[in-house]
Amino acid sequence: MRYSAIAIANAFIEQSNNGKTNNLTPMKLQKLMFFAQSWYLKSNHSALFDGYFERWQYGPVLPEIYHEFKSFGAKSINEFGSSMWSEYQTVDSNDYQVTEFLEQIINAYGDYSGTQLSWMTHQPETAWSKGKVGTLINFQEMTEGKV
Repeated sequence: MRYSAIAIANAFIEQSNNGKTNNLTPMKLQKLMFFAQSWYLKSNHSALFDGYFERWQYGPVLPEIYHEFKSFGAKSINEFGSSMWSEYQTVDSNDYQVTEFLEQIINAYGDYSGTQLSWMTHQPETAWSKGKVGTLINFQEMTEGKV
């Protein structure tokens, strides 16, 4: 099942609220979502959630998620986001494949700061490094890019 980007963001926020990662800033959330989408594309040959990342100065960004959480600045996100229809969305708790997958992402990347994760996305051969700032990152680049 493909989710909305806000549903995946809220799932990560829930993980943070449950103490499974710390200091979930907007930058860290963006990078966790980027790694989740990349790994999901590689392992399942389909997207985990809707939306495309753009290449911004500090790495890949989903504009929808940026605008939803930008008010937190460099502070930890402490409330859930809502869809453009002001609806709360998250991953279905019975979708064990996705909930376990997101836990694996947290286990792999959750101890890093947003700045450290941003640095990781800037390395040679990553999807972000394959284009100019301001362009879209397509799924093929995410599948083929180093993470």
